[in-house]
Amino acid sequence: MRQREPIRMNNPSASHLCHADQQETLCNISKEDMDLYTFSLHWPRPLLALLVTVLTWQVRLYLHYCSQALMLHALAVPVNRFQLHAHTVELLYQTSLLHTREEMAMVVVGPLTLNAFMLLLVLMAWGCQLAFGSLPSVLSLLVLAQGVWTFLDPLAVFLVDAVLGNLAYSPNTPVGDAAKLYWHFYRTDQSGAAGVVITLLLYTVLSLLSSTILLLYLLRLHNDGRMLDLFQRLTAKEGTYFLPHDLELSNQELSYIVKKAEQWRGSNGERRKVAVCDYTWTEEHPSLTLGPPGAPPREAGSSTHVSVYTLFTSGLRQRHRHFLRHSDGAIVEVIGDLEGAEPEASMEPSSGQRSTNWKEEEGSFPAHLRERKRRKPLLRSRRVEPLGGSGCVSSIALQDLNQ
Repeated sequence: MRQREPIRMNNPSASHLCHADQQETLCNISKEDMDLYTFSLHWPRPLLALLVTVLTWQVRLYLHYCSQALMLHALAVPVNRFQLHAHTVELLYQTSLLHTREEMAMVVVGPLTLNAFMLLLVLMAWGCQLAFGSLPSVLSLLVLAQGVWTFLDPLAVFLVDAVLGNLAYSPNTPVGDAAKLYWHFYRTDQSGAAGVVITLLLYTVLSLLSSTILLLYLLRLHNDGRMLDLFQRLTAKEGTYFLPHDLELSNQELSYIVKKAEQWRGSNGERRKVAVCDYTWTEEHPSLTLGPPGAPPREAGSSTHVSVYTLFTSGLRQRHRHFLRHSDGAIVEVIGDLEGAEPEASMEPSSGQRSTNWKEEEGSFPAHLRERKRRKPLLRSRRVEPLGGSGCVSSIALQDLNQ
């Protein structure tokens, strides 16, 4: 039986979104992506978010200042004090021993180290997806928090230094990163305006770099690319993705239902049998077609109706469930009678009778359709005989469905 390939679900939006719909789309994406990183009603979630935030804060802090200490060691500049705290690191050295380019390197080495570490985490997450197919949610949350702190590192360092008073120059206290170039140019040129401009320019470039890495991770890797997938579904044009029917089921599920129906036995000797009917529609008037004269009628479509009946010992037959395979291969369970379905599903199987929802008057439809019904050979039970013309099948029906 021909089956359609399972594709991702269709987007529920129209082909073009207005401004209000775009705002709602971005809001939905933000909620979907930050679900694991926000506080919720479940008690473990706030604790997990708090632990991840504190852990990544410490990692960011120590990587930032340890890279500066290694930079000073590489420049052969003595470090007077290097003391770790939970909120900051005291790194004291003699600033007069550094040239302008070396002081600029001291400003950017901390954020650059964090960006390199974040890039390494992104590559590790990508490798885990290639090797295992998915990234654990806890590790995904850690990488996201580290990326956020990497982007906010210049601002976090500036705020802590401002609270501690490290923006002012003092030989006994360390100078904050945001004020290093200001005091360096003030000491050499008696004006720190150039240092402020250069610091802002450097921080802008670093912010663009860190935001790019974070955006790539959020779109492609975080929660297995859920953010990009959701955005594509909400903004794609109508018809881009396949949308299954409401009651559609797979060929495997239908085979399972048929097998279970054949094995079912009631308390009073009832049994269930399956009837399979094929319907093929052809054009009734060859003169209305575009083909050459005398050509055989062209098939306009076909469908298969699968019915599961309950057979009672008294000879009564009651329909239990029935399914319809459309011409495109979709299998849909039918609720109620077939008259309420679409035209290709509107046939009620009945031997020797043609029934359709289309009018059969001359000229009422441009291409009159004709039904040709073919019933499968039936296998009669030794215990309970089905009524004549019921079309009950078991393994033969399954083999025909799988073709």
